[in-house]
Formats: sequence, C-alpha cells, structure tokens
Amino acid sequence: MILSPSIEIKTKRLVLQPVKDLYIDDILEHFTNEVTRYIPFDPKGSRQDIITFVNESKRTLLQNTDLVMVALDSDGDFAGCCGIHNITKESVELGLWLKKSSQGKGLGTEIIKTLIEFLEKNFTFKYILYPVDEENIASRKIPEKLGFIPAKKYKKNKNHLIDLNIVQYRKYY
Repeated sequence: MILSPSIEIKTKRLVLQPVKDLYIDDILEHFTNEVTRYIPFDPKGSRQDIITFVNESKRTLLQNTDLVMVALDSDGDFAGCCGIHNITKESVELGLWLKKSSQGKGLGTEIIKTLIEFLEKNFTFKYILYPVDEENIASRKIPEKLGFIPAKKYKKNKNHLIDLNIVQYRKYY
C-alpha cells in the first residue's frame, strides 16, 4: 500500500489522520513530562522540536516507511498521537501516546486494535512490534490484551540520567 497524506482511519470513538502543521500547538501543549514519563524522549517545551517532528513525520509518510497520526475525538479535539513505524516486509512497529485527559478510557486499546486491523488489510509482514516501558503497567495491558507476547527486553536511554527498561512485545503472523 502507498501511504497518503489524505488517509483517514476511524475507530469507534476517534478519527486518526496524518499529523500536520495544524496540530503543532496541540502536540506542544499535551506532550508533557508527565505524559512522556515512559517514552524515550524528554520534551523541552520547544515549538521548534514539534515542528521538526511534524516535518519528519510528513517526510517519512512520503517515503512510505511511517504513518504518524493524530487521534481526534468526535468533536475534532486532539486526543494524542499514534504511529505505524519502520514499515518493512519483516515487521512494523506501533507507538502511541495520549494526552492526560484522554488516558484511562480504553482509547489506547481501541487505537492499537484499529491500527492492527489496518495493517492486516493493507500490508504483508512477519510480525508487529510494540515496545513499552516495563513500569508502564497501563500501556503493557494493551499488547497483552491483543495477543502480543513479550519477545525481548532492552534498555533505552531517555536522557542522561534515566534509562527505560523496554519490553518489546511481538505479534507474529
């Protein structure tokens, strides 16, 4: 499948669409230290960092290697970001973060389940990767509910003081 900037994926409660400049301020506002506690990235509140992220997401979409999307609720309000990364014939990797007020409502599972269905219909690969910090119990429940198995563990540097202990879940085909 050739990815397109006009792609739209619907879940029960959300619409997923490729990230674009329109959402820079939403991402900047909600990509906080609390939200990114278990993500190997330290937000610095830099608008330029978010612009770079959006531009890189647009570039990799056109290269057909990544699909980074915003999740919007039924009112069109920003709920978070998700992505299909490193698309190859071997594997794809899923990622997700939700703003604080969107957490704990089952939206993460809904998004990942829908992304898996999208991948199964449109791509051929051997397995899906879903890396999660070992301490992020709520996020670990998502792949566990959806038939993923823990495949390996590794450390990932968050910053010069903190290493995350990542559990890489896999779903094989």
